[in-house]
Amino acid sequence: MIKRYLLVLILLLCTYGIVLAQERPLTVFCAADLRYAMDEVVAVFKQKHPDAKVETIYGSSGRAYAQIRNNAPYDLYFSANIDYPERLLKDGHGIGKAELYAIGRVVLWQRKGGRLDLSQGMEVLRDPSIRRLAIANPEHAPYGVAGMEALKTHGMWEDLQSKLVMGENISQAAHFAASGAADVGIIAYSLALAPEMKEIAEPFQLIDAKAHNPLRQGYMITNYGAGHSLSRVFADFVQSKEGKEILKLYGFEAPGQ
Repeated sequence: MIKRYLLVLILLLCTYGIVLAQERPLTVFCAADLRYAMDEVVAVFKQKHPDAKVETIYGSSGRAYAQIRNNAPYDLYFSANIDYPERLLKDGHGIGKAELYAIGRVVLWQRKGGRLDLSQGMEVLRDPSIRRLAIANPEHAPYGVAGMEALKTHGMWEDLQSKLVMGENISQAAHFAASGAADVGIIAYSLALAPEMKEIAEPFQLIDAKAHNPLRQGYMITNYGAGHSLSRVFADFVQSKEGKEILKLYGFEAPGQ
């Protein structure tokens, strides 16, 4: 009897392995602030699930929101806010509920050789020598909204309009600052902590979290991903202790902390 049960178990495990091998790759859309953190999450996930195929796409949360409304083939949607996933679910574009996975932060960032004293915080942006300030476009990037709110809190939004260089997403805004196309940028803390960004930067300055609304980042499983065997498995890993520890390395706070 025991041998029979073991044989059935082995057959089930083999069948599961064959299904994973034949199943299409899991496609995960991630907000641009997750670029380095999610790459690491996926690498560790694949170590635990060698047969799993996971493809990540990075970009603007707002652009992805519009794409998913038009049935874009994304299995999971990790947004830089929770509003977009909640709205998609309300309109029938996914299953389950939107889940918080992280709280993001923004920083003031300049490349090596920059002459600004970022320890002054937001007030340094009044320096007349600044020609260009990079932020993400607040029309469709939650990190751009946070940057705009911080500037408004300090009474600078209107005064700095002529100096703003807006990226399609927060990763592009960071690129503007890193390439010298902008003197300084308001970028994601998670991007500033990436090794390749730290190598080319002056010490950055965290922007007071009270200067903008919290960057409450949420995810959802789309209708397209409802039938994929790895959708829930991957989402659960991101939410696991190990997944949260990786996100923490990139400056993300766990919800509820």
